[in-house]
Formats: sequence, structure tokens, C-alpha cells
Amino acid sequence: MFRRIRHLPQLTRLGAFMVTGMLVTAVVSVRSARAQVNEGLRHLARQLMPYAEQGVMESPRRVVINGESLYLSMGTTRDGVAAVLDYYEARCARSSGHLSESLRALDHASFNQLWTPGSRRAASIETVRFGDADGGYVACLDVGETRLNPQEILRRAEAMVASGDLSRYGELRYAYVTRSTTGGTRILTVATQGQFNVLRLFPEQGDAPGADIPGLARYPQMRRVISAYEDGIPNKLGVYTVRAPAAQVRTYYRDEMARRGWTVLDLPRGRQLPPEIEARRDRMVAFEKGQETLFLVFDHTDGVTSMMSLLGR
Repeated sequence: MFRRIRHLPQLTRLGAFMVTGMLVTAVVSVRSARAQVNEGLRHLARQLMPYAEQGVMESPRRVVINGESLYLSMGTTRDGVAAVLDYYEARCARSSGHLSESLRALDHASFNQLWTPGSRRAASIETVRFGDADGGYVACLDVGETRLNPQEILRRAEAMVASGDLSRYGELRYAYVTRSTTGGTRILTVATQGQFNVLRLFPEQGDAPGADIPGLARYPQMRRVISAYEDGIPNKLGVYTVRAPAAQVRTYYRDEMARRGWTVLDLPRGRQLPPEIEARRDRMVAFEKGQETLFLVFDHTDGVTSMMSLLGR
């Protein structure tokens, strides 16, 4: 039995929350495929850095992913993608330890060639920048405005690797920007503040830390890789993987969730949904039960089906 959605709960906020899940999911793939680093980083996002002091960014909100805290903010600006990327790259340059300047001072010709025109997409090795006129990202580790010498950089890096705690080196600062279909530029930023243990985020075996959405069925042998929620908001997100055909997994959930009292919903074609949801309409199944709406999004790559679950009220 199908029911047309009467109201879609906080869709813009749900779309942003969905982006966070997709971004982190992409980063998981980096563990096994270095070629996906750029794509993974393009899909991560958040910040504590207000954009250009213009007040275009919303206040950061805490999102807990696999037991670790990130601070997420979204905003828009009339400036183009390149201008926004330039801004965040400049911010990173002031707060990432100035390692490149210290190494340039050594005057090694081969090292300095890294900064010849066209050889890099960012002006320093402590800042990562990638993108084009349609979108991109800037990422760095914020250590304050103190200049770090190579010995201090090494000490911090060793402490981070030994403990898994990113804050032993610095705080993550990441900005993902994309050109909006309605004009202007959308900004999604990610930051850490305090302890952030990357080794605990994605265990090699078993479920990632966290919990399933209450009432969500679990396909046999399916593994949870992401569990996320936002402080003060009832939305919850999970990402799961299993080696099985996508059509088989999708059919299982349509049947099993209906058996558990959820009604399959028909996403309205006449109403524009947030881009993150609209782009996945054909791979999504939506359910309703009481005041709760559940979205399940399915993907399939190299024999593995991934499912994102997003609960909103």
C-alpha cells in the first residue's frame, strides 16, 4: 500500500544531514583505495570558521558520527566557487603551522619546484585544495597561528599516529563548496574541536560505534559502518554495507519494513526536493509510521550494496 507524502520533515536540514553521511561514507572508501582520496574529501564537510565575516554561515551544530564529534555548518553566498575556495585556503594558510615557509627557507631547489606554476592545486603542503568552477574543497589541520618547525611537526605527527587522536596534531578544518542550481554558492563546512580519534571511527570488523534507528530491520550479514545524529534534533542516520544484489536488499526492506508497520510513501514528483534527495529519488524508498519518516537510499558497487537510512520527524 502506498501513501503520498503529506509533509516532508525539515527537508533542507535532512538534506544537509544526508550530505554529511555521504561525505563520511566516501571517506571510508579511502581506507582501501588511494585513488578515491579526492572524491572522498570532496564529500566531507563542515566548519567553525565563519565565511568572510559576512554572517552567511549558520551557527555550528554538533553531529556525532560513530561516537566522535564534528561541528557542522551550512550557508550560501553570492560569491563564486573560486572566491570562496580562495578565502578558506587563506584561512588555512594562517593557521596550519607555516611548514611550507619553513621548508622553503632551506632553499632546496627540488623542494621549491613543488610550487612552480601549475604543479599544485594549493600553495602549501599543509593545505589541500581541489576543485573547479562548479565545486571543490579546502582542508587543513588548524594548529593556531604559531609557526611550527619541522621537528615540532614530526613530534605532533608521531603523537597523532600513536594515539589515533587527530587533536594531538591539530583541529580539522574543511570547507566543501558547490555552485547552486539557483545561483550563488552553497557552503558546507566541517570542523573538529578537541579529541577526535580516527582509529575508533571505522573498525576493521563488526559494527561501527553507535546504534541502529529503532525499528530498522537488518538484512542478514549487513554491517553498520556509520551511525550519526545531531544534538537536539530527532533526525538519525545510519550507513550499512552487505555483499548482496541491490535489488534483493531493496525488496527485503520494502517487505520487512511493511511487516513492521511502516507504510511505503510516494515521493511527490510535483514538489522540488533538496538536491541531495532529488538526485537519489530513483534509488530511494520512503516509509512513514506515526510522526516519523524513514528514507532508505541504496547504492551498489563492486558486488557490495550500501544502504543509507535517514530518520526524520
